[in-house]
Amino acid sequence: MVRRFILIILFGMSLLPVKGQFDITIADRIPGSPYPVSSTPSAVYVINDWGWSESERFTTSTLMGLMAKSGDNMIYSESGDGYSTWMSDLVANYNVYEDKSYYNDFKGLITHFRYDFSGYILCDLRDNSSNVAVSLCGPMNAIAVTPYDEDLMISLGKNKLLDVRGKDETWALSTSYSSDFSKDVTCFQDENKCMFLSDYAVFANAFQFFDTDINSSLVNNALSRMNSNKIVMGWGPDEEYTVKKISGNSLQLNAADWTENLPVLSNFEATLQQHTHSTTINEEDNVHTVCFLVTDGDNFDWLLKEFYGQPKAYGSPNRGQVNIGWTISPAMAELAPTVMKYFYDKATNTSNVKDYFVGSSSGVGYMNPDLFPELQASAELTNEYMKKADLNILNVIGTQYRSADMQKYLEQSNIDAVFFYGYNNYASLNGAIYVVNNKPVIGARYRLWDGFDNAASLADKLNNQSTDAYSSAGYSLVAVHAWSFSQYVVNEINSCVSMLNSNVIVVSPDEFVKRIKKKFGLPDAVKNNLFNSNFKVFPNPVRDGYVNLQGEFKSNDIVELVDINNRPVYKKRIVADGNDKIKIELDNITYNGVYLLKVIRNSKVSATKLIIQR
Repeated sequence: MVRRFILIILFGMSLLPVKGQFDITIADRIPGSPYPVSSTPSAVYVINDWGWSESERFTTSTLMGLMAKSGDNMIYSESGDGYSTWMSDLVANYNVYEDKSYYNDFKGLITHFRYDFSGYILCDLRDNSSNVAVSLCGPMNAIAVTPYDEDLMISLGKNKLLDVRGKDETWALSTSYSSDFSKDVTCFQDENKCMFLSDYAVFANAFQFFDTDINSSLVNNALSRMNSNKIVMGWGPDEEYTVKKISGNSLQLNAADWTENLPVLSNFEATLQQHTHSTTINEEDNVHTVCFLVTDGDNFDWLLKEFYGQPKAYGSPNRGQVNIGWTISPAMAELAPTVMKYFYDKATNTSNVKDYFVGSSSGVGYMNPDLFPELQASAELTNEYMKKADLNILNVIGTQYRSADMQKYLEQSNIDAVFFYGYNNYASLNGAIYVVNNKPVIGARYRLWDGFDNAASLADKLNNQSTDAYSSAGYSLVAVHAWSFSQYVVNEINSCVSMLNSNVIVVSPDEFVKRIKKKFGLPDAVKNNLFNSNFKVFPNPVRDGYVNLQGEFKSNDIVELVDINNRPVYKKRIVADGNDKIKIELDNITYNGVYLLKVIRNSKVSATKLIIQR
């Protein structure tokens, strides 16, 4: 009788929908993306660990990464400038419920999630063993704990899975768990910063390591085990030699050594679109045209905290008085898309003044293209991220300028121009403009930068420049150093512009490129948006065997559906009979997932994401 009762219960349960079978949302990823994804959370436990001990913050960071793997109960820390803004945005615009039950309660948080981890790895704080523990937490479903908090683990009945005190990262690579370390993401992280980035390392199953010797066997082994064209998160002991080393291994660097909350932020999806691009330009010939571009937009810690969270740069109350260009990492389209959308939505966009974003630095991650063996693959991947992030100008930093490198970038459809900086001298090209693949490569002429120029000295130089709009001498790209002037870069730019003569004009990066193209006789970019917003797909997600397309179709348009590996799974030519609505049968597609639905007309493509969940 008992057995029959159990079978009835099990049968009844089998009729219920499996949690997540239809209601789990997974953020989109570009084919070839190095960034892991689990699912979009509908509820998040929000904490403020600013007053917690370093040991408690470190343990919590590893728990945050572990919980993000399942996607059911993520944890978010809103300590630090900016992070409370991004959480408020998630609540207001992405249907997220915030639970603050353990807002200031470390013990309560760990106790609540005690059944979600298998045990703990004992390590010391701020030494090699902390990186060892972080590396092993993901594969072992564990959290990192120091001796300061071991009594709490014992009181909760949690097992000590390993004691790695005295162990180093080389030892971690020798364990059987090393085969579980990601080959798409690794973390170059100083153990003294173990309270930061560790959440993402655990989430990504990333091997986390550090060495002050960039050419040590540990660094060589950590980088050589990675797949090509993937990502190193964090920061090394020295910018120049770290970037050179990573570039030589066909890897790219995301500066993120002080970040938190990337496991949560990277699991959301947002439609990214900058404000209306400039379509017409003035016809002045006798002017000197200037574009200010703020550096360091590839720094995720700055973007997530001080960039908007303090009244210095993008958060300045004085922004919006003049045209300013801002660099931003294309990878933010997957690492923090809701934050990127927030920046775009807050951009100034009037008839006279615009904030405009430019991709940085050199692609999906920071690298030197002249040292990157597989640059073609990097440029192609960057092209996809530029499209997803609605960016069309790329800021490249190289140790030397090579036309062949620029060719690889500028043959990409979503890269209309390159702003080039030399690593040791951002103005190494002295304002030169080169034409590659009928697109401009524009070198910086000046640096608004402590030790080089301030507002007054730069204004004096710009006022004495050529006003020949048909020569490179008539244009000045100005690299504005994000860390100079106590980061009050907006005030410094405004001050400089106030001292310019009437024949010196300041424009946004997109207009800067358009002016150069027009005066140099170069073709303007043509975007592949045939139907724009008139092209609609519904239902989406697809749960039955069909999907409807509505738009302005013509006979011989082709509908094609490709999977995440760009393999065609459906293709059919449209026979337009005057109707603007077309039904596409998808019965033969048996696998759920994310697809790309394309409408092709005369080799040009309009595309949208299609999710199949049946």
